[in-house]
Amino acid sequence: MVTAAGAVVVARAYFVCTGCRHADCPLDERLGLGGYLSPEARRLCCLAGGSWSFDQAAQHLRALCGIEVSDELIRRVSLQEGAKVAAWQATEAAAVADFVAAAGDAEFETDAVKVNTTEGWRDAKIAIFARRPRGEAVATEQWADRRLPKPAARHAFAGIADSVTFAAAWRPTARQLGIDPDAGALTALGDGADWIWNRVAEQFPNAPGVLDVFHAVGHLSDTPKALFGQGTGLSRRLSERGTRLLLSDGYAGLTQWAGEIAGQPRVGTDGAALGAMMNYFAGHRERLNYARRLHRGQSIGSGMVEGAAKNMIGRRLKANNARWCEANVNRIAGLCAALYSGTWRAYWENN
Repeated sequence: MVTAAGAVVVARAYFVCTGCRHADCPLDERLGLGGYLSPEARRLCCLAGGSWSFDQAAQHLRALCGIEVSDELIRRVSLQEGAKVAAWQATEAAAVADFVAAAGDAEFETDAVKVNTTEGWRDAKIAIFARRPRGEAVATEQWADRRLPKPAARHAFAGIADSVTFAAAWRPTARQLGIDPDAGALTALGDGADWIWNRVAEQFPNAPGVLDVFHAVGHLSDTPKALFGQGTGLSRRLSERGTRLLLSDGYAGLTQWAGEIAGQPRVGTDGAALGAMMNYFAGHRERLNYARRLHRGQSIGSGMVEGAAKNMIGRRLKANNARWCEANVNRIAGLCAALYSGTWRAYWENN
């Protein structure tokens, strides 16, 4: 029966066993009903709960679908299903079928985003494997303007854990995705955080690394600003030259650039900024092969994981006044990761 308000009311017989007192509505299975929600309504509740705060999710479902459910029901269903989604992605072949079939270079990126929990602010770590087709070869001068192909497939997971525990899942996940973690065909891209490169060295010992180009250029540009003043013409020209040498010759280019500016008259500093910069890049000297990757049409930045930290996790888990139980962060992260990875439809089709 459909009410005047448009609600669908389903009346069915309710049976109770006189022996064991088990009760059920046999028609529910044929109608696809389970508990308060049909499978499709459950999927929509999880989609909304993984995309918006629970109160906003209830409002959006009402406005978009005409579904009247409480924010508390959305919360319970999302948390229940989030744990199942994360387990399914980590174990089932259907979760990685599209990735395994995708063409392109294998990439790995990882980062962390702060989430407010009942135990204080914690790092929710994110890991992303991707297959990316190569783009056109470009000169180093074109690095900021080129059009890099989007990944053909992505597989992400996230959660609150220390770096060692979180990284323990990287190798088995790589194998699940058809990537040999020891072969060296996987490229790791990331910012300068020590925990990233320490864990990459342990889990993917032969993977070539790439220091995110935007972090590298930003770190480089800070040096002439400190040496010659913020916004001066000399500072700007030196930054541009340093960037060209970094992109074309890596650490050797940086060494040349440092020699060029060491004799320039400085203002308000003893030159410590130059030494600090060279010390920073010395720890990444094997991760500065930008020219070769630009010539091959490959990525040189970790913007994929940084975007995921902002949009996949941050947008959902850093809502105003949100304060999470740590276990629930990991459950909602399961929904967010499935949506980001493109495995959302496959999960519901197989569960």
